[in-house]
Amino acid sequence: MNALVLINKPVDIRSTQCVAMVRKQLYGEKVGHSGTLDSTASGLLILLTGKATRLSDYIMSLPKIYRAVIQFGAETDTCDYSGEIIESKGFANLDLKKLLDSLYKFSGWRLQSPPPISAVKIDGKPAYKLARSGQNPEMKARPVFFREINIISPYNCESGTLELEISCGRGTYIRSLAHDLGQITGCGAYIKSLVRISTGNFTLNQANTLDDKFIFTPLTELAKNYNSIYISERDSKSFLNGMSILIRNYEKISSGLAVLNNIICVEGDSFIGFGSYAGYDYIRPLVTVLKE
Repeated sequence: MNALVLINKPVDIRSTQCVAMVRKQLYGEKVGHSGTLDSTASGLLILLTGKATRLSDYIMSLPKIYRAVIQFGAETDTCDYSGEIIESKGFANLDLKKLLDSLYKFSGWRLQSPPPISAVKIDGKPAYKLARSGQNPEMKARPVFFREINIISPYNCESGTLELEISCGRGTYIRSLAHDLGQITGCGAYIKSLVRISTGNFTLNQANTLDDKFIFTPLTELAKNYNSIYISERDSKSFLNGMSILIRNYEKISSGLAVLNNIICVEGDSFIGFGSYAGYDYIRPLVTVLKE
């Protein structure tokens, strides 16, 4: 079965455990994830089954929205509530205007350093394994994109917390955002709670709970996130056999989020895969989930 499984992952459950649960229902068929969700976070986790596992990159590239409660006044070694406090300064002297002004500066592209306790690989090894073995991995800053940051609940001066809704691109760590806000305010900060509420047009209210018998989402729903084209049976066979196809005869290209430049989703009688523009009105195959 080539499909997606939308999971409402609870706190304290690892993404790999969710993969194992779906694999068990499918009697061992191939199952993968499209980017993990921290065990300390909850919310939408998208899994892929069968040959759809080839499409992981195209789901990871979709914009995501998170709800985060940030606790000011201390820093932890994990940048969230699960870690040990490494510095406590309190939030009594937090400059609220400086904090609110700084939020607007995060919009757009900026450099961000991932937290040491993360799956980012350094010389082929996950950073969290190096950090937990007593090493101090060098976390290089990399570009990330914040589409929008909105305040959901005003800053609570009694608890030192602020609830945000964050729309961001691939590779963004909300834990690092909390850490950076703590550095800006000078009092430290970490994630108190984190929920992923959407990935592309997939939302949390569509997701299965782990108590459910999993419902599978067709790949045609993934296609709605991208510019897409419907091709003939003849061109479908050519595309599946690795040949570029001429698209000038197709008038309609459905609009999507178009999050990857030069990429188009290709459908026929069913979902086929992704291609890229190759000049002279041709599309060449990149990845397919069917085979002739």
